Amino acid sequence: MAQQVRAPLSVYMLADHLDAALAAGEDLMARGGDWRALTETPADPSDFILRQRAVAEEVRSFELMIVARILKARTHASSLAECDDRFRVIAKLFVSGTAILLDAVEESGDARATDFDTADDIVAYVRSRGLIAPDAPAIRVASDLTIDDNFLIAKRIALGPLLDMAAAFLDALDVQYELFGGDAPVTSNVRTADAEESERARLN
Repeated sequence: MAQQVRAPLSVYMLADHLDAALAAGEDLMARGGDWRALTETPADPSDFILRQRAVAEEVRSFELMIVARILKARTHASSLAECDDRFRVIAKLFVSGTAILLDAVEESGDARATDFDTADDIVAYVRSRGLIAPDAPAIRVASDLTIDDNFLIAKRIALGPLLDMAAAFLDALDVQYELFGGDAPVTSNVRTADAEESERARLN
């Protein structure tokens, strides 16, 4: 039996942040389903406003979690590239592919722009994440609130490609260092299954 390669600390830190980003992405899409279901269910207007605001805040929280985890992963990816030449290329691709999120740090930290005090604020948020057209004045139907691979994280990068990058990097780490005891990461499997299902739906 081949001896397992001992992973440097940066590998475990990187894998943890990538895995957490993938989990947050799944939770983000699930909250989109909750938001859509809330809109489809008749309710008292005042109660609806409060519940919608709560869901929107959760969506925003998971989005910020993804940004934070990916930015941390970038740091550890750079460290890994310096100590393991085998990951130099994929690490550089990941770092360059997620560099656009660096511009979102200051903006994401300003809560004044994301306090959902009015319906107009929520519409602006939904519009900026690509769920409705840039010139759409309002959320017209519940399906507008479907959060899928096209959701723009921090208004800059689509959720699907971002999670795919994270999953591919995590898989590469697992293949080399057997981080998951020979089993593929659960979150990576979910992404693969979702991609295969989407492809089958597109072809049918």
